[in-house]
Amino acid sequence: MRLNFFKYLYPHKKLLWFGIIIAGGLTSLDGIVSPYIIGTLTNILMAKHFNRVPQILVLYLVLFLIITISYWIWQLLWAKARQAANLRMRADVFDHFLDSPSTERIEKVNNFVNVDVKQIEGQYVNSVVNLVYCIEQAVFSLIYVISINGIVSMAFLICGLLPFLVPRFTRNWVEGSSEIWNKSYEDYNLTLNEALRGFPVIKHFNVSDIFKKRVNQKLAREENKYWQMSYCSSTASFCSQLSYALSSIAALSVGVLFVVNGQVNVGELISLFLASDRLTSPIITISQVFNQLNTTTPLIKENSILNSKQIAINNLTIASQNSIINFQNCQLGYQNQALLKNVDFTINPHEKVLIVGRSGIGKSTLFKTLLNEIPLISGTIKVAPNVANNFGVVGQESYIFSDTLRFNLTLGRKIADEKLITILKKVDLEKFARLKALDQKLGKSGLSLSGGERRKIELARALLAKKEILLVDEGLSGLDKKSSQKIFDLIMTFPGTVLEIEHIIGKEQSMQYDQLIDLNQKQYQVE
Repeated sequence: MRLNFFKYLYPHKKLLWFGIIIAGGLTSLDGIVSPYIIGTLTNILMAKHFNRVPQILVLYLVLFLIITISYWIWQLLWAKARQAANLRMRADVFDHFLDSPSTERIEKVNNFVNVDVKQIEGQYVNSVVNLVYCIEQAVFSLIYVISINGIVSMAFLICGLLPFLVPRFTRNWVEGSSEIWNKSYEDYNLTLNEALRGFPVIKHFNVSDIFKKRVNQKLAREENKYWQMSYCSSTASFCSQLSYALSSIAALSVGVLFVVNGQVNVGELISLFLASDRLTSPIITISQVFNQLNTTTPLIKENSILNSKQIAINNLTIASQNSIINFQNCQLGYQNQALLKNVDFTINPHEKVLIVGRSGIGKSTLFKTLLNEIPLISGTIKVAPNVANNFGVVGQESYIFSDTLRFNLTLGRKIADEKLITILKKVDLEKFARLKALDQKLGKSGLSLSGGERRKIELARALLAKKEILLVDEGLSGLDKKSSQKIFDLIMTFPGTVLEIEHIIGKEQSMQYDQLIDLNQKQYQVE
């Protein structure tokens, strides 16, 4: 799973990871260079070969510069790895969403983009880079210390690892004390909040002293458990530090013994002592990194990025027919819970069809089914060829992007300014029908629009995109009488087919439609 996920994140990034390995490897030499230089200088000074000191210092400077530059490059490449992963995940999840969009998935996509991506970056991408670095540092340090003296280096390695065994013995003790404190804190917090929210009852029944005592008892218990947790944590740290001191002395004693016997010189012992920490630390870190990587497995499985493409909903059956849309004995609803049944009607080219019904009856459900946003429960929806991509939508909550008027009209397509101005005049947005206004910002960071203006922009989008069918979802509701009449007139003059749903509409207006379908009728109701 984790290897496949790595291949998914970095399909064509071999050069990037080659650079990370090389730069990380050179950076990890820091664990060797300092011990080597200090050990060598010690031997030179003890031998009074002072003429060699400048040479060693120059070497140290050169190596230090190489390591520092490598570290800088390594950090930049690490940032590139994070960038590549973020771009891949965030772009893919949006692409997959658009392949099969639905309102139910919006929250999940937002949560993944804003939360899960950062968790994967921290727990997976950073962990992989750290793992590579620690392996390199451990290998290079091991080769170096063994080259000095195998037996002494093993003594330093074993003694260096011993202190890290202490937490394994004290972990349950520390975690247990933490859990006990956490429960006592929750108990105290619950009692305190209930006392705060229930102050009218406490006041009316004159039991303030009782509740003071009750809260203070919970507080005293919570603080006592907190002290016990601190005691356990401090004691565990003390034991770990004590074992580190004892193991260091033991390893150093072995090294001194070898110096006394002439098998290791003083400079080499100092180098071993300094380098041993750069050997044991990455080994411990490797173990921790693997644990960190394990925590990402549920996250990767949960989001299923590798297979996150949803099966696209397709409720429409393409058929050669004279009509544009033909509902045949359809049952409509959400998650197989029907709201409407026996939906059966035909829409012919250029017809203006009105669907009415009370709130919650399923009018919007019909639109969502027609737009393939939710699956059709049963029945058949036959459409003429090219109908599926020819829907323009005007909704009660017309969506305006935080961008220019031009973008909101074209949605990124290249359309001549003259055509935009012509359409704006056609949909009665004369005040925006000028070149300067096309670059006016709309949305959160720009100009506020009235409900009528927003719906006119949606209508303009449909006209610019040459949509042949206009779906109007409560397009007249929530507007003043004048704005409502203007929108109605624009809908009636739309050159293509119109399917409109309304909760409330005047009798005079409803008479102007070619068809009127009343979903309040019993034949459509689900018992």
